[in-house]
Amino acid sequence: MERTMVSYPMTLQLLTTPTGARPLPAEFHYYPNDPLAVTILFDSRSEAPVRWVFARELLSDGLDRQAGLGDVSICPVEDEHGLPSIQIQLSSPDGDAFIVAPAEEVEEFLARTWRAVPPGTESSRLNIDLALDALLNGA
Repeated sequence: MERTMVSYPMTLQLLTTPTGARPLPAEFHYYPNDPLAVTILFDSRSEAPVRWVFARELLSDGLDRQAGLGDVSICPVEDEHGLPSIQIQLSSPDGDAFIVAPAEEVEEFLARTWRAVPPGTESSRLNIDLALDALLNGA
């Protein structure tokens, strides 16, 4: 069973107009010590990549149906070639971004995370006392 970070590079499509898109290099990360979350680092062409963190379950649910109500929502779509994909909508005070990711690659990334920490076992990885202590002591 994997115990280390899962990293999966992907080229996504950033939707720029209703009919246009540009390639967006990204890297999906999963940290077993934060078992409920996934992180996507987007190459913003600036000094620091743009980082979004959201629930692993949200990413999984978005493969099959509309999922998410807040800053991140995901739904299944087809890309411009008719291939199964997901559309990730990221909302911030600066605006919204619509990104398309190949479903097959997202499924492979998730499979690797599930090997690292199987679904339903995440709570065994959480140290609630340590997290509460950090919150209460301003760490």
